Amino acid sequence: MRYCSLIVLLICTCFSSLGQQEVKGRVLDVQSRKPVVSATVTIHPVGSPSILAYTMTAEDGTFTLKRGNLPDSVTLTVSAMTIERQSKTIRNDAGFVELMVAEKVMELKEVIVKAPKIRQLGDTIHYDVASFLNGTDRSIGDVLDRLPGVQVLSSGQILYQNKEISKFYIEGFDLLQGKYGLATQNVDASKVASVQILENHQPVKALKGIEIPENAAINLKLKQSAMGAFFVTAQLGTGLPPVLLSNEAVGMRFTRSQQNMLVYKGDNTGRDISKELTSYYDHYGNRPANLLSVVAPVPPSIKEQHWLFNDAHLVSLNDLRALKKELTLTTNINYLHDKQKSSSFSRHDLFLTPSDTLRIAEEMDARLLKRELEGSVTLEGNTGDYFLNNKLNIRSSWNTQDGGIGGSEPVSQSLRLPSFHIENDFDYLRHNDSWRRRIKANMAYTSQHQSLTVSPVLFDALKNPDSLILQDLSFDRFSASASFSGNRDMQRFSLGHATGASFLHYSMESNLLSGADHVPITADSLRNNIGRTEIKLNISPSLGYRASSGLHLNLYIPLNWLFLVRDDKARLSKQHSGHLLFAPNLGLQYPVTSRMSIYSNLSFSNDIGTVNEDYRGYVLNNYRSMNRSDGQLSKSSRTSADASFHYKNPFTTLFASLRLYYNSIWRNMLYDVEYNGILSNSMSILHSHTSYHYGTGYSIGKSIDTVSSEIRLSGSYDQSRSVVLHQGALSGFRSDGYSLSPRITTDIGRFMIVKYGASYRHVRTTIRDTRMEPANYFTQDIAASLIPAKGLSVTLSFNHYYNNMIESSARSSWFGNLGVRYRMKNVDWMLDWTNIFSTRQFVTYSYSDISSYYSVYGLRPAEVLLRARFKIL
Repeated sequence: MRYCSLIVLLICTCFSSLGQQEVKGRVLDVQSRKPVVSATVTIHPVGSPSILAYTMTAEDGTFTLKRGNLPDSVTLTVSAMTIERQSKTIRNDAGFVELMVAEKVMELKEVIVKAPKIRQLGDTIHYDVASFLNGTDRSIGDVLDRLPGVQVLSSGQILYQNKEISKFYIEGFDLLQGKYGLATQNVDASKVASVQILENHQPVKALKGIEIPENAAINLKLKQSAMGAFFVTAQLGTGLPPVLLSNEAVGMRFTRSQQNMLVYKGDNTGRDISKELTSYYDHYGNRPANLLSVVAPVPPSIKEQHWLFNDAHLVSLNDLRALKKELTLTTNINYLHDKQKSSSFSRHDLFLTPSDTLRIAEEMDARLLKRELEGSVTLEGNTGDYFLNNKLNIRSSWNTQDGGIGGSEPVSQSLRLPSFHIENDFDYLRHNDSWRRRIKANMAYTSQHQSLTVSPVLFDALKNPDSLILQDLSFDRFSASASFSGNRDMQRFSLGHATGASFLHYSMESNLLSGADHVPITADSLRNNIGRTEIKLNISPSLGYRASSGLHLNLYIPLNWLFLVRDDKARLSKQHSGHLLFAPNLGLQYPVTSRMSIYSNLSFSNDIGTVNEDYRGYVLNNYRSMNRSDGQLSKSSRTSADASFHYKNPFTTLFASLRLYYNSIWRNMLYDVEYNGILSNSMSILHSHTSYHYGTGYSIGKSIDTVSSEIRLSGSYDQSRSVVLHQGALSGFRSDGYSLSPRITTDIGRFMIVKYGASYRHVRTTIRDTRMEPANYFTQDIAASLIPAKGLSVTLSFNHYYNNMIESSARSSWFGNLGVRYRMKNVDWMLDWTNIFSTRQFVTYSYSDISSYYSVYGLRPAEVLLRARFKIL
């Protein structure tokens, strides 16, 4: 049977060969008689473009075409980019055909190769800065906010796909340790080649591919000409009225092994330079809320340059050195000296009952002095085998605030807030084969001493002959913790556990002192001496799963046993209790495609109250409020769920994100505020209740090259439901609202840039089944920049604010600004005229819980500022 099959196969092959017809030949250059290589040879029916067979000429110029059932006559055609096209009609049995062709000279049209604005290589997205740069940009922060998918908030924080970034690098180094406002405001955009978005970025190399963070990181890639060069720039600025100053000096240098940045700024023009020292991903310990405060104006939600009366100075020294490969030492020292003053009229209406409303109307002014010094030293080693990070942070502040309340009986307030904090954080991870072991340790100490002076005192029981009272309060906190974790990585699964212990001790003393001589008031109800000790043991098993499709699932189940001691030494009362705290968390990451990904998280946690619930003696929180705790321990639990969808297409420059979230919080206590006129004190009652908050948010950004525009559209919807307690009565509260924010930047040729941004917010509030009038807030930012000549730009901008809740012509406010900039070789001249309409007040109205707030805030006048920024090196 096997031989029969072989015979049949041979017969079929023979018939097949007999059915094939061949046309052979050679192509030669007509002048040199040299063979033409890689020319295309095709056979067509005579008079038809249909191709019956085709091939390419070999190194010797020969070709062979095979095709069954060829017509009697066919057309043979040879073509190539370097020869003239030639055709010849032959018979199908012509045998060997020789074709002579002539060389052709082709003139190529000019082709300009332009780098794409956005491109993706693996998990890194590259934005070409030059493609987004325009004639009005100075720092890289001006460019960042126009990149599709990237958003810079008014606070200076950077978001990517609606999530805050996890790290900010310059040439792969984290020089600024979270204070990246120093870079976004001071690094010249012309020195940056590209902005890189590092998706799925794991800063710990030993965990790369194992633990994938949801938040992306940003890296600034500098131009080669900027690497290793030392840049020093300075600015001198002055204006009126009365005397405006805006001065700065900035020096920086970036190499492969060392980075340095030194910044000095001094400004009293309303620009909040202190935001450059805000850290967006470092949190040193739990900073307790200040129990004492000065009643001061609440800043309006408009551009700070219109309302901020300041005189700020900052110094920032940042140094990073690579001691050896993968081992760096980073030093950061920052100092801020900032004087601020404000004034306003406010009216606070509290809807105590359906028929009873309490109104608190105040003329107020305040002065704030910030003096803050912070330094940190960070040693970091980071390789694929190990990770080491040790950070020592020290900060101290000497802040003061003074204020006055006008009226029939003026009140003066003075608050002193000195504080000191020191902390050391240690983290070591070792990765060997399939095992990961990690040790963490933290130790921190915080000391605060607060004193509030009020004159005259309004509480009848506290009045004295000179009508002055001083609330003195000191606070100390010491904490120490250590943990060990181990993880075993298998093919698809990883199993882990973490065990640890922590110790935390608080102590607080407060005394009320009377008169100019500060005589202590010895009543037990007016003093505190409390201690709080927390000893916590924890264990946290974890399970991870990684599918071949890219799906990641991570389950963490932390269990904490908390032993709590509350010691009230003033009342000789000590309480001991134990609490089991449970906080499971399930996370999901799934890259559906290379362009779309899904992130989801489901968590539960329960907690107990803080030291702020332990003090049972009255504390004068501000000139019209005294509060104490009744000693009850609050408990709460939170259930949270959220899902986000991200889409990106660097080729079409389309970036989109959608987020859905839900939170429910159960609490065992409600807090009430009792009023006697404008004087108030608070109390708590045991009353279990649950509040809900859920909503959605989205963002879409895209570049439209045909009209030279960058567009972005974002929006949200949210709803809250809860209950509040006022004057002993429970009240239901519900709020829901939605927002819409479009923005566009368009380049009109090379001579004009137009920017438009708007934000609309609609809020509906229901209190005790009474539906309040909806609140509508609308803002617009319009700017047009003319560039009549190279280096010269003139910018006219308008800011518009609308609030339908204001019952006067002030519901709509306009601000105008004019700026002229002329760039010479080494000097930039800038002339700014702000608030050209000289608007002196801003009126706002808003709801909060079961109250409303109306404010008339004093603004800066029209001002003219001339600045010169020049290069020293």
